[in-house]
Amino acid sequence: MSEKKHPATPKRKQDARKKGQVFKSQEVISALMLLGLVALLKFWIPAMIIRMEYLFPYVLGLPSEWTEGSVASLMLNVIWQGVQILAPILLTGFVIALISNYIQVGVLFTGESMKPQISRLSPISGAKRMFGVKAYVELTKSLLKVLLIGYFLYASVRDRLHIYPALQQLSVEQGAVFLGQALMELAWNISLSFLGIAAFDYIYQRWEYEKNLRMSHEDLKQEYKQTEGNPELKGELKKRQRALAMSRMMQDLKTADVVVTNPTHFAVALRYDLKVQKAPFVVAKGQDQVALRIRELAKEYDLVIMENKPLARALYAQVEIGQGIPADLYKAVAEVLAFVYRLKKKKRSIG
Repeated sequence: MSEKKHPATPKRKQDARKKGQVFKSQEVISALMLLGLVALLKFWIPAMIIRMEYLFPYVLGLPSEWTEGSVASLMLNVIWQGVQILAPILLTGFVIALISNYIQVGVLFTGESMKPQISRLSPISGAKRMFGVKAYVELTKSLLKVLLIGYFLYASVRDRLHIYPALQQLSVEQGAVFLGQALMELAWNISLSFLGIAAFDYIYQRWEYEKNLRMSHEDLKQEYKQTEGNPELKGELKKRQRALAMSRMMQDLKTADVVVTNPTHFAVALRYDLKVQKAPFVVAKGQDQVALRIRELAKEYDLVIMENKPLARALYAQVEIGQGIPADLYKAVAEVLAFVYRLKKKKRSIG
């Protein structure tokens, strides 16, 4: 098996994308969501507390005798307050996840990644996934997260260790504010550190994605055959196209007025028909063997063959089949056609 050392081509990446094989870092999504939610909670917690405080007097003010109506009212009120408290948090998480995926992947809808793959059931493939480089990277990330959380938790307690004994002298509200600030600072430090892990994972995921899509020399050849066509088949197709064009040209030769020759290397058949073009035009031309075939058919069709080396060369080089002659050849071609028309008129008068 040839070594896959060539970078993936745009077509290879496009095909992989259609199959759902895209480059994406889940750590980036998680880190951004955590950072966004921590930032939101820093400003949303006071509003959450106010809404929670509203529930206590409402619940305590309920009648002592519970009825079906009072229970339903209580449940609806609690649910509505819960929705108002949680909605900004859930909406923020959803928006951040959506934007993070869009930035990395863009718009992509495919069901290929959801299809079952038999290769995933292979014990060998499973062992490679368990003990491969990717598994070690995931383990490293997990351990690093645990270490970072442990470090920032230790640092938070260490920096406030002299304050904790004095908390018993504070009111419940003051103590809650102090602990809330400590927890918020801890969450903020952890979320910022997770961004560093996300940056590392982003680079790794990109490297692994490019590595998995690398192509061997055989892959490049196969892709070229698929996009440009099999060279042998393409050559055969061109050969048939040339044969068809030659056959069509030889059929059109019947309509020519004259064949101008070199006499051996070139042959160009001209036709002058005002209904088709205003100027005389080329209906057939050829070199060497093709020129010989044109002369043979011209004799068979009883066409006028006229030797004019400079004109034959100029017509062959400057005019394509079906094109009118250029202005600088008008005079030379007119002389040839005039000779042909005189010759035909003479034949008719003799006949």
